[in-house]
Amino acid sequence: MAALLRVADSGETHLLEDFNLLGRSHDATIRLNDTGISRQHATIRKEGRLFWITDLGSANGSYVNDVALSAARVLRHGDQIQLGTLLLIFDQDESGSTQELVGGKTQMLRTAVNLPVKTVEATLLVGDLKDFTRISSQLTAEEVAMMLREWYADCEAILKPLGAVIDKFIGDGVFAYWPASDVDTRLRALEAARMLSRPEAAHSPTRKVLRETKGIIVQCNVGLNVGPVALGAMGRGLNTAVGEAVNLTFRIEGLTRQLGVPVLVGSGFVHQMPDASGVFDAKGPHLVKGQPDPIDVYGLREL
Repeated sequence: MAALLRVADSGETHLLEDFNLLGRSHDATIRLNDTGISRQHATIRKEGRLFWITDLGSANGSYVNDVALSAARVLRHGDQIQLGTLLLIFDQDESGSTQELVGGKTQMLRTAVNLPVKTVEATLLVGDLKDFTRISSQLTAEEVAMMLREWYADCEAILKPLGAVIDKFIGDGVFAYWPASDVDTRLRALEAARMLSRPEAAHSPTRKVLRETKGIIVQCNVGLNVGPVALGAMGRGLNTAVGEAVNLTFRIEGLTRQLGVPVLVGSGFVHQMPDASGVFDAKGPHLVKGQPDPIDVYGLREL
């Protein structure tokens, strides 16, 4: 499904690719010449039929329909995107039948069918690139785009063969889940966490060059959790996992930097795991945002 950004004042249009880096840098996919816009301001990534926008820690923030972006968000036809003083309009046909220009002809495509919502006990994974803001400040916009594109590909190559569903990429992060919580599923999630958190496991050309020429090592921290989530249609054409367990998994991943541990898991994940004492180190209770009581977390011992 084709989509474009239109500059409200000038009418200038930018056709969106599968991955787009927006900013003032000369090598940004979509270069926006505005002093209020950072060199590497935001990304827009196509996933299936949807386009997700993510702020990259820009100085002045990104806004969609006057709401500040604090996480990745799906764009809808007519959405107004404010970057600096520029107002951009997202254009995409979301009628019952979607039109795409294919080979110079208009082809009619059916709108994806929403799945019914159901609650399941799921195994959840959140991965996030360590020190991404510091690393990206040392790179050109093109290098940032190449690094993220290759990392997304690595995530898919690791997670999908292990049975995970990649719910979404969020800038420098990934959220995935398994719609089950048995021991075998958790063991597969642990293997995914091990593979994602090993810098040497990724042999992408861009990261190899960054390591050899700039001494930059791109590493992923991972949080794992088990809990009930609602799966299904949360909006037109948007199927995702939501629930307090998802929020908690993001908080657990956030503790990895505080505790200096690349992989952390929640107490529910450890429950009934074979030889848990030989695999995990208790890291004690910690207060996290959104939880009234401290939560117990455990570090993965061997990577």
